[in-house]
Amino acid sequence: MPTHTEHLAYAYGGPVATGKIKAIPEDFFVDELLGFEPSGEGEHVFLHIEKRALTTLAVRDKIAALASCKSMDVGYSGLKDKWAVTRQWFSVYLPGGDQLDWQSLAEQASSDNSSGAYIKLLTVCRHSRKLRRGAHKANAFKLVVSSLSASSSVSASASADDLNEQLTLKIKALCEQGVPNYFGEQRFGKSNLPKARALFSANKRMPREQRSLCLSAARSYLFNRVLDARISASNWSTYVDGDVLMLDGSRSRFVLDAESDSDADFSEKVAAKIEQRLAQGDIHISGPMCGRGCSGVTAAAEQLEDAAIADEIALVEGLDRQGVDVARRPLRCFPKQFEWQLEDEKCHLSFILPTGSYATVLIRELVECL
Repeated sequence: MPTHTEHLAYAYGGPVATGKIKAIPEDFFVDELLGFEPSGEGEHVFLHIEKRALTTLAVRDKIAALASCKSMDVGYSGLKDKWAVTRQWFSVYLPGGDQLDWQSLAEQASSDNSSGAYIKLLTVCRHSRKLRRGAHKANAFKLVVSSLSASSSVSASASADDLNEQLTLKIKALCEQGVPNYFGEQRFGKSNLPKARALFSANKRMPREQRSLCLSAARSYLFNRVLDARISASNWSTYVDGDVLMLDGSRSRFVLDAESDSDADFSEKVAAKIEQRLAQGDIHISGPMCGRGCSGVTAAAEQLEDAAIADEIALVEGLDRQGVDVARRPLRCFPKQFEWQLEDEKCHLSFILPTGSYATVLIRELVECL
């Protein structure tokens, strides 16, 4: 089945190896880094949970059932992979105190051992606010790529040292110049994008949760189209007139007003400063999360974005009609604390990515996963 990401442009020439990812759930470990400490008091119970072979929504539903509350009263910051071992936080609204046996969540998950699914309760505490989507700071990954071998672009007869050298060069580029901030394949599910097209064309009603997934898939697909076009044009990390810029680690954005000062020398100095900040990773070029309202992009950058999604105007207009607010997303992200090593036919990697960025997209630049 064709995927939504397989034909997207590579930033650094394509993978240098082939291998398997998620051969077993333990090969893909994710730890959600909250970025703040729960206060210890308040109307919301915070649960730090480790899960295996379970979706985030499945755990949410188990928490809601135990707490006898609506699923909307259970908060989580991000959706984590099912075929993996992941640690993440949940919140549940319980203002009157509780005497619930939270440990029974683990017993529920282990009742079906055929899939090896489990839940481990790591921490229970309280906080004053519900955990909202995207509230955590970052995700720490520990991954294993198995059955590793050199790709045809390197040479089938390449030695371990040759492959090690090629991977080192790729990882150096990813750390110094950034990773394309594509949305990963898991963002689209099996049929969320086709369902979004149907939603927009027929304007049908849809359950709230399913509608949200469809709208996210449509926005993500359009963003990926723009990033793909800019990588192909070699300007995904270079300022183009009219670009909207975003501060690293922040949703703050700004634009340059090229006509605000007639002093050519001043304009050149500003442009040089912008390129320096881009090179340092202090700021990033942004791409569109389409919706209702003005995205702020103008001039040549607007022309690039319009051309990239010109044949998907039905999706753009559908998002507008659905009342989704326009937003921006950085075209790149930078991995932190990147470590890796080759061991026999395996590659062990660990790194931290900001919230909303995909480890599978980073791996895609290194390894073609079979």
